[in-house]
Amino acid sequence: MIDANDDLSVQVHPDDFNAREQSGESNGKTECWYVVHAEPNSEIVLGHHAKSIVEFSEMVENDAWEQLLRKVKVKQGDFFYVPSGTLHAIGKGIVILEIQQNSDITYRVYDYDRKDANGKARPLHLDEAMKVTQVPHMETIQEVISQQKEAFQLKRFIEGDYFTVEHWNVMGTVDLTMERTYLLCSVIAGEGKLFMENTYYLRKGDHFILPAGITNYRLIGEMELVVASEGKG
Repeated sequence: MIDANDDLSVQVHPDDFNAREQSGESNGKTECWYVVHAEPNSEIVLGHHAKSIVEFSEMVENDAWEQLLRKVKVKQGDFFYVPSGTLHAIGKGIVILEIQQNSDITYRVYDYDRKDANGKARPLHLDEAMKVTQVPHMETIQEVISQQKEAFQLKRFIEGDYFTVEHWNVMGTVDLTMERTYLLCSVIAGEGKLFMENTYYLRKGDHFILPAGITNYRLIGEMELVVASEGKG
C-alpha cells in the first residue's frame, strides 16, 4: 500500500534483460496499481509525449517536464498496468495497492527539484533511465474479464507474465475452490469472514495469504478484495 501525501518522484524500472545487463540482478520490475482512494482531480504520471530518443533527451535536458510527462486523472477503483520501461509517478492525494515483480531496481528521473533540509537534491539516474525507458510510449490495453455468480462478482484486470490481479466483490456466502498455486489477498472495503478449518475475521486494511495446499474455502460477508496470484509466464 502506498499513501502519497505529496507527488512522488518520476521513475522507471528496467526489464529483465536490462536488469541483468546494468545491475547484475535477475529481475526487472513490471508492476500494476489499483487505486484504493483518490482526492478530486488527483493524477498520476504514466508515460511521456516524446516521439524519439533525441526528443526525449532534449526535453529532459531543457527541464521541459510539463511538456514531456503524460498525466492521467484517476479515481477510486481505477487499475493501471505499468510494464517495465514505463515512465511513471504517483501523484499527491492517492492511495494505491501495488502489485509488482520481485525487484527493487529503480531509476529516478525527476524529483520536482526538491531539496532536503540541507539544501541537497536527491540523486537522479538519468543515464540508466535513458537506456531502459520505452520511446515512444505505448499504452498497454488489457482486456478486463468479468464473471458473476450469485453472491460473488469477479473482475480480472490482468493475467500477465508476472502476475494475475483480480477484484472480488463478496455479497453474502461464497464457496470457492483453489485454482491457483497461491493467493495474496487484500481487503479494500467492508468486512467479513474467511472459513476453512478455522474462522478468520476480516475487515478493510487486512491482508492474508492462501498458500499452496488449500483446496476449498468459504468467504462470508459484504467486502471487496484485490487478489493477486502467479502469472501465465
